Amino acid sequence: MKINHILAVAALTFGLGACSLEETPPSSLAPVNFYTNANDATAAVNAVYDIANQVGDQSRNFIIMGDLPSDDMDPLLNNADRVQLWSFQTIPTNSVVTQSWQVIYQGVNRANTAIDRIPGITMDETLKKRLIGEAKFLRAFYSFYLVRWYGGVPLMLTETQSLSAGKDVARASADEVYTQIIKDLTEAETSLPDKFTGADLGRVTAGAAKSMLARVYLTRKDFANARAKSKEVIDNAAKYGYGLFDRYIDVFAISNKNGKESVFEIQFVGGGSGQGSGMVTYFAPENSPITGRGFGSFIPTMDLYNSFQTGDKRKELFLNSYVNGAGQTVNTFQHFNKYVDPSARAFGDANNNFPIIRYADVLLMFAEAENEISGPTAAALGAINPIRRRAYGFPLTGASTADFTAALTKEAFRQAIWDERRWEFNAEGHRWFDLVRTGRLVPLLKAKGKTSITETHTLYPIPQRERDLNPNLTQNPGY
Repeated sequence: MKINHILAVAALTFGLGACSLEETPPSSLAPVNFYTNANDATAAVNAVYDIANQVGDQSRNFIIMGDLPSDDMDPLLNNADRVQLWSFQTIPTNSVVTQSWQVIYQGVNRANTAIDRIPGITMDETLKKRLIGEAKFLRAFYSFYLVRWYGGVPLMLTETQSLSAGKDVARASADEVYTQIIKDLTEAETSLPDKFTGADLGRVTAGAAKSMLARVYLTRKDFANARAKSKEVIDNAAKYGYGLFDRYIDVFAISNKNGKESVFEIQFVGGGSGQGSGMVTYFAPENSPITGRGFGSFIPTMDLYNSFQTGDKRKELFLNSYVNGAGQTVNTFQHFNKYVDPSARAFGDANNNFPIIRYADVLLMFAEAENEISGPTAAALGAINPIRRRAYGFPLTGASTADFTAALTKEAFRQAIWDERRWEFNAEGHRWFDLVRTGRLVPLLKAKGKTSITETHTLYPIPQRERDLNPNLTQNPGY
C-alpha cells in the first residue's frame, strides 16, 4: 500500500480537496458514517501520513526551516520569504512560517481524528492497536516540529470538528508539549510491529518510535534516556532490519528506498503518479534540464563545501556540472546532489523519498549521549567509527585510519560528533535544529558573518494570521 495514496472518500472526509467521479449525498460522508470498518480506519491513518508530503509542497519546508537558516545552505535570491529566514530577518507574516504551522496542525488534527474514532470501530484488535499507535507516532512527529520551531504551542489532543473549536486555545508550555510527545511515542513503541514488508514498507515501526524518542530526549538534554533509547535500537538492529550501507551514495539510491538504513522517511512515488517528490528539481542547477528545468532553489555554502576533510566521499555527493539540451557540459557552482532520479521528467515526478531518521542518526545520537555522560568510551567510538569508515571508503568493520580513538577528550569528541552530523546529514533538514539544541546557533553564525542573528532566532515567530484569528496566542520574544 502506497501510504500517500488516499482513498477518495478519505480525501473528502479529511478536506484534501479530491473529487469523486460519482456524486455521493453529503450525509453519507459525515464522519459518523465513515468510520465503520478496518478499511476506513486504515484510510484515516493514511491521511495522517499524507500531511508530511504537503509540508511546503513535497516536504520542502523541512529543508527551508531546517537547513536554510544555518551555515550550510544559501537560497536563490528570488524568494523574499526564504531570504528572510536565511538572513535572520523573518517577520510573523512570512509565508513559509505560516504554511508550516497550518499544514502541520492539519496533521495533528487528522491524527486526533484517527485516535478518537478508530477505537469505536469493530475490527481486528491487533490491527486497531497498530493503527492507533501509528497515529500517535505521527501526532508526536508533527508536534515535535511545532515545539522546536515555535516553542510552546496550543496542545490539541482531540478532533476539531468545527471552525470555532480551538480558535481561542492558549499556548501550552514547551514542557507540556514535550510531555505529550514523549507519552505518545512511548505508547506507540509498544503498539507497533518491529518491521513491515511488501506494500506496507514505509509505515512507522517500534524502532522508529524508539529512535524518535531518542531524538526528543537528546533535544531535551536528557542524555541518559537518549542513550538508553538509541541503545535499544542498536541492540535490536537485526530484529528491526537496520544497518549501514557500505557506501554513502547507496543510502540515497532509489533502489534502496525504505532499505536497511531507513528508520523513517517520507514516501514519494514518481513516474507520473502525481505523488512524486520535487526535491530533485529544487536542488538541481537553475535552468538545467534536470527534471525538465532545475530551480536551483537551495545551494550549499562554500563554508560547508570546504569543511569536508580530504578523502571524505560524502563530498562527492555535490554536483558541479551538467549537460545542457545541446549536449554541452556546463560548469556550475556546487549543488546538493543527494536526491537523484534520472527518470524524472518534470517537477514533482521524482521517486526519491525524504529521510527523517536514518540508522546513522541513531548511532550518532548514541555516541553523543554516551559522550556527554561518560566521555569517548569504547561504546561511543564503536557507534561512530563505522560511519567514519564508510565516509573514507573503508569497510564498516575493522580498524581504519579514519577511526576516532579514546585519546580524544570529551570536549574534542563532542565537537567531532557535531562535525560528523553536519557532513553526514547535510540537506536533510537537521542543521538548524542541531545548532539550536547545542546552543551554537547564535555564536557560530554571528562569527561567520550573520550579523542580524540574535537569540530571538532560536524560535520562529507565531504566524500573524493565527494570532489575528486567536487573540490568546502570544508572540515569541523579539518578533
